[in-house]
Formats: sequence, structure tokens, C-alpha cells
Amino acid sequence: MKCTICDKNVTTIITKELRKGEKRNVYLCENCELGILDSNLSAEELKKFYSEEYRKIGTPNISHNSNPQELFDTYSKFQEERIKILSPYLNKKTKLLEVGCSAGMFLYNVKNQVKEIVGIDFDKKSAEYTSKKCGCKVYTTDIKETPLPKKYFNVIVAFQTLEHVKNPHDFINNLKEYLAPGGMIVMEVPNLYDALVYLYDLPKHKRFYYHSSHLWYFTEKSLKLIIDKSGFKGKVYHTQDYNVLNHFHWVDTDTPDSDCNKGLNKPILPLRKERSEKMKKAISNFIISVDKDYKKMLAHLKITSNIIYIGKLK
Repeated sequence: MKCTICDKNVTTIITKELRKGEKRNVYLCENCELGILDSNLSAEELKKFYSEEYRKIGTPNISHNSNPQELFDTYSKFQEERIKILSPYLNKKTKLLEVGCSAGMFLYNVKNQVKEIVGIDFDKKSAEYTSKKCGCKVYTTDIKETPLPKKYFNVIVAFQTLEHVKNPHDFINNLKEYLAPGGMIVMEVPNLYDALVYLYDLPKHKRFYYHSSHLWYFTEKSLKLIIDKSGFKGKVYHTQDYNVLNHFHWVDTDTPDSDCNKGLNKPILPLRKERSEKMKKAISNFIISVDKDYKKMLAHLKITSNIIYIGKLK
């Protein structure tokens, strides 16, 4: 196994078992801090997988496969952190492209802040849904196969996408051709140093975290190395989406919640209706405060669930 960043041979194995008991190795380049899934799928096979099969794995509710409406209803409510980080770069002159736009959860939230939005997603059902919901053009092919003009977009974003592509270097190099002078590239990926993997001793979560659709596992170091290698200079932000109660649930049971909404919303405690509003408000405010402090601490320690790279061409 070779590291796609430094091209050195990699022998360290960080897991031999993936989600649902699949026996596959994930290797770690200790030099670059890049996790690498042992996979031999071609780019075409991957495209077919993401257009037809991925939503059997990437679903907000583990009890059933997802659909575009459910994806939108679930995740469109939780774009605040992304928009907060990106807001300095968005205005009424901004032409924005999202690669891997899914059901348009992010595009819907920014469409009124920018001049133009465009999406790309291999999932044809999601692409059709996004186009109607957001009122924009959405393509279902590689960017090179679209009629999109080069050096056109001021901002190109790819949330939870880079870890899925066959060749990250080619992916990034292709996108940069479509950036206007001074444009920004934004990449969000899961953090290999996620607290539930890196800090807590949770054997079942470890198997849950690693799965066959993630070909790469990034840290701040490896994410910067691989994007900087394509000629960018930028900064990495650490963001935590799931709340403190979600982490307590994992720590207590080492199993996932059946529905991600509880973990993504503000933490809510099961309080009796008949108790005083003053009492319930005090306890609710306390757990919300704890959640904010917990997420802030995880960001300070760089063990959040996600990392976001924002940069420009050098």
C-alpha cells in the first residue's frame, strides 16, 4: 500500500474490520497522517456505487435507506456552522459550485446570499430534487464532462466528498481549473482524530466509523498536505456537529442512536411536563451550555468530528 501524498510504502494497519463486519484493512501513513482503505474499485465502479448504492449506507436513519426528501429535511437544518465559516466569502457577486451537493441542503441555505449556485452529484434522484428545490442547474457527471466554463466560480465547495473519490489529487486539480482568479476552494471531511475514535475506547464505534465508502481518512495535517500539494494555501477549521448527549450515548452504550436528529439538534433532556418552567429552563440552559463548552474544547484539542479546509491558489 502506498501513500497518495508522499508515495511511501505504508504497512501500519489501524483497523481490519469495517462497518457491518466487513473484513477490510485501513492503513495509516504515519508520515502524512493519512488513512487509506484497501480498495481496488475503479473510478467508474465508484461512480455507479454512489449513483445507485450509497444511500443504503449514508442514511440519517439506520433503520432504512434514505431518499432526497428525507436527506433535505434532516440536514438542511444543520448548515449553520458551515455558513458561519464561509460567510466572509459570500456576497451577491459570488458564483458558487458545490460538488457532491446531495439533496441541496447547503445550496438551499446560501442561494439567497450569492449571485449563482450550481451543483454536481452522481445520485440522479438527489440531483433532480436539488435542481427543483434550489432552482439551479445540477449535473450528474464528472465536472470535466459538464459544459461549465473554466475559471468561472468564485467559491467551489465539497462537503464530505473528498474522502469518497478515487484520486484526491486529480479531483482537486480538476476543480481548480474552474476557479476564477482569487477564488476559494472549500473541503470538509470527517476527522480521523474524531474524539469518539481517537480519545474514547469504543470498539463498536471504531468498526462503525470505518466503512467501505470512505477511501481516505484525513487529519488536519494530511488534509493540508494533499490540498496544498495542488497549489493552494489555506487554513483548517475544526467543527463538531454531534452534541454532547450523542457522545454520552456512545460512551455509555457503544451503539449509535437510531436517528441522527437527536445528535445534531441542541441537546434535549427528558424532563417531566408537570415540573415548573423555571426548573426545566434552568436544566435545559445548563445542558446547552455544557454542549457549547464541550464542542469548544473538542475544537481546541482538534478532535472534532469534521475538519474544513478553506484556501486560495498560491
